[in-house]
Amino acid sequence: MIHSSINLDLEEFIEPDTPPEKLLFLCVILQALLDATKPSAYNEPDEEVQARKSAQAWLLASIGVTAEDFMEVCDLAGIDSKKMQTFAFKVLRSKEVKYVRRRINTVLSFK
Repeated sequence: MIHSSINLDLEEFIEPDTPPEKLLFLCVILQALLDATKPSAYNEPDEEVQARKSAQAWLLASIGVTAEDFMEVCDLAGIDSKKMQTFAFKVLRSKEVKYVRRRINTVLSFK
């Protein structure tokens, strides 16, 4: 078991009777985390750079339409948007991005 300073207990959001709509919006948030944390590569296409920046902006926006969209998606996923933003900020600044990406991919592959 890998020890991490980032608490990533995603299973708490996914219970056997979780409505499909809620799962959909949770997957949107998790995909944004994957997009935001995708490692940059030498000579990567501009579209990938822009996708990473857009995902980061969506996760961290505090005002405007982007922030409103993020808050609505979190609400539909049953997640507190402020807690998710705090978590996303911590992940983006962490040295444990590979671990977090692995955990997210594991959760997404089983659901």
